[in-house]
Amino acid sequence: MLKFIHMADVHLGYRQYNCDERAVDFAQAFLDVIKYGVDKRVDFILIAGDMFHKRSDIDPLTLTQATKALEKAKKAGIPVIAVEGNHDSPYYRDSYSWLDYLARNGLLINLKPSFEDGKMIVSEWDGEEGCYVDLDGVRIYGMKYYGALTGKILEDFSRRIRREGNFTIFMTHVGVEGYMNIYGCISSSKLHRLRGRVDYVALGHIHKSFVEDDFIFNPGSLETCDISELGFKRGFFYVEVDDELRYRLIENRRRNFLILEYEMKSADYEDFRRFLMRYKSGDRPVVDITVRTKRSIRRLIDEEKMRRVVKEVIDPIVVRIRWDVEDSYYSAKIESRESIERSVIRQILEGYGYGNLVEEVIKLKNVFNSNFNVAMVDRIVDEILECVKDEEVVWDWRRSYDKGGKTCKR
Repeated sequence: MLKFIHMADVHLGYRQYNCDERAVDFAQAFLDVIKYGVDKRVDFILIAGDMFHKRSDIDPLTLTQATKALEKAKKAGIPVIAVEGNHDSPYYRDSYSWLDYLARNGLLINLKPSFEDGKMIVSEWDGEEGCYVDLDGVRIYGMKYYGALTGKILEDFSRRIRREGNFTIFMTHVGVEGYMNIYGCISSSKLHRLRGRVDYVALGHIHKSFVEDDFIFNPGSLETCDISELGFKRGFFYVEVDDELRYRLIENRRRNFLILEYEMKSADYEDFRRFLMRYKSGDRPVVDITVRTKRSIRRLIDEEKMRRVVKEVIDPIVVRIRWDVEDSYYSAKIESRESIERSVIRQILEGYGYGNLVEEVIKLKNVFNSNFNVAMVDRIVDEILECVKDEEVVWDWRRSYDKGGKTCKR
């Protein structure tokens, strides 16, 4: 009987809310899945993209977390097969990723097609590169994230897929339209065309779990990357295959998020303390509180004192306080300047179809507002171009600056 694990969107190294303990949470989630696979003695483990949260600037601790977990699988004789997601793929002009580094050190197999003179090369994994691998009667094809080009490259790749052995898997990092409104999605019909040549399509990118027709599988994220994911069912798939395919979504343990709403009628911190006592649990959650109050009362409230009360009662790893302030004339939520800025940029970008580039635009603005660093700007622009480039022509900001704004080929 064939047994394997399919996970995705691990996001190792994500210091969510600038909290070191959250980075440990993401590493622990990854380690837990590897241990589960070892305990079940699975034949292999799939990672369908976004193993890391950052494509560059990975700190030594994050690399160690990845290495130690993968070494457990290697020691147990379990191959780990991965593809690069949008968070893993190297910058536009680079060709070597951290997954390549791990592959060269024998800790995983990083599958992706190569290209020569614009022609796709579909080759077997040779220890350093290749886009498919054969493991005891199972063939696994892998395709990295290609952003806007995913649909076209998938069509080219799918024509080259051949059914081999007893079971064939196609793994890539791409979303399916209709599950979430995010950049990097295609119609599921493009994947269903693989039926007959492929038995299992392993996806990543969308952070909630879904299965289509027992053929297309997306497990979701292991940890909570955004507060909007709290209602999502997600985890990793444990799959068994003999005469039929059986699968189970395992919802792995993850950090608890406590989402609260509190109406503050006066600057009474003891009433706030009594309110919090209902939620004392001892599991050190992330606490997100929306406080509703009147403007006249808000002026009397010491937010830092409220934070201290939360820490004394609940002992969270993170406290986030949002204010919903109203008076007799109007009501409005007080948002930080950073939050307002992100909202405005997001609305502007929505009209251009470039996808979610808010973080990249903010980074670029901050670089220009501080000490101008050409290398840093170039890196950020490359990251933006990853989302908007076409096949032949991309915008090189430095050459355009020198030549009066003309588009340049690279």
